[in-house]
Amino acid sequence: MGAFGRSRTVTVGALLALAAAIAACGPMGAPQSCGAGGTADEGAFAKSFSSMELVNEGTGQAAPETDPQNGPIFATADRLAIRAGALAGVSVRTCVEGRTGGAQIGFDRTQTLAAGAGTMSLGAFGAGPWVVRVEVDGVLVKNLPFRTR
Repeated sequence: MGAFGRSRTVTVGALLALAAAIAACGPMGAPQSCGAGGTADEGAFAKSFSSMELVNEGTGQAAPETDPQNGPIFATADRLAIRAGALAGVSVRTCVEGRTGGAQIGFDRTQTLAAGAGTMSLGAFGAGPWVVRVEVDGVLVKNLPFRTR
């Protein structure tokens, strides 16, 4: 095999090694997203809800502390829930999205709320800033930012 043949073999081997290294890093692409970012439609919210707040599911209480930029502050051990007053039975998509760097989805579920006071369980979240995005019929009706630490 001449010099050209060896060079080609080394180049092909290097490319295969590079491809294997990239594949080991996992899929490349955009960070995870709820796909419902932006400003909530307050009019659409008012058609479906009289109220909505984020609470500690165990105590039923709002966060004891609030950060002006990130909203209520909960402990990472707290199981969170949304307490809402629904004006009628409504199907609600609730998606909790990390608000930093390679954002992650912490929760994404569609549930039906009956008319009146109701609660939607979200679970606990790791440390950091998060936002709950609430959709009705594909329309973003509420953003509930919060932080856990």
